[in-house]
Amino acid sequence: MKNNLIIIALFMVAHSVSAQVAVSYFPLQSTLSVASNTEFLVWADCKLETNTAYTNLSMEFSPKVNFRRGEIANYYVGAGVNFDPTFAYNETPFTNGFFADLGTRIKPFAKARNIQLVLELSPYVNKAWSGGNLRSRLGLAWNFARSKDKADQKK
Repeated sequence: MKNNLIIIALFMVAHSVSAQVAVSYFPLQSTLSVASNTEFLVWADCKLETNTAYTNLSMEFSPKVNFRRGEIANYYVGAGVNFDPTFAYNETPFTNGFFADLGTRIKPFAKARNIQLVLELSPYVNKAWSGGNLRSRLGLAWNFARSKDKADQKK
């Protein structure tokens, strides 16, 4: 219930300020993502694992590049860092590991291209480079792009 309230609040805030953001939720991984406008060539993404304790947050930041943008789908790559913003409180390292993302944002509805299905593959390696895994994500997103900006971003 708490996660649902957070998601609803983020949607309302982003819509009310006409922000150029995209909000995504990956329910199988309990991950919330807030990104800049994903229709641009270059954009940034910040993910928060919502099933972690507030004393041990796991967040990720990565810049992304759309290498193919289309009306029905965008394909992107990115690389980033997994970190814990509460590291000083917990006396733990700031950096947890590193990752790369390969993904697509599918826009299945012709009259509502802001609704997107997000698929990602993300190899992850820990800070010591001694282990890692191949993560996969499936989620839903809403891209808060205004009509005027949609015409400008294709330039």
